[in-house]
Amino acid sequence: MLNRLLKPLASRLGWLVLGIVIGGGVSWAWPSRTAVAFSSDRNDKFAVTTAMTGPTSEAVFVLDFLTGQIRGFALNRVANQYMWIYSRSIAQDFGVDPNKPARYAMISGLAQPQARGGAAYAPSYIYVAELSTGRVQPYAIPFRNQRGSTPIQLIPVPGLQFAFAEPRETE
Repeated sequence: MLNRLLKPLASRLGWLVLGIVIGGGVSWAWPSRTAVAFSSDRNDKFAVTTAMTGPTSEAVFVLDFLTGQIRGFALNRVANQYMWIYSRSIAQDFGVDPNKPARYAMISGLAQPQARGGAAYAPSYIYVAELSTGRVQPYAIPFRNQRGSTPIQLIPVPGLQFAFAEPRETE
């Protein structure tokens, strides 16, 4: 009688152990991906976004709509403070008058820019769109692993023209 009760229990326990071993093997062999999230926000005077600048670091980029300047700030973990390390006058890139407000939008995204001239780049691009010109201009982020004395210029890469361009108002 005891044998009749233990035989099905041993069989079920064997299947349970086999399932755990197979499930553990599959989860160990399955390629894992790290979750990555970027954030963007804006109001009528500026936009802000975050972008990865290294394997374990990110920067905050602020675009001032009034001046057409974009600046990037990264956290220096040793000094526990932000440092200004990236800069670009995008008003010149879009050909807009920096004294007149432009209509910009800015986001960041993952990219794998190719190293040029011995320079290494961060694994992200900053994408800026300007409505009156109808252009989207991506910018590569030069990789910087140590603090420098002056900000590094973001590098424009080939952009695109989108269909929602409207004529620029002239005064």
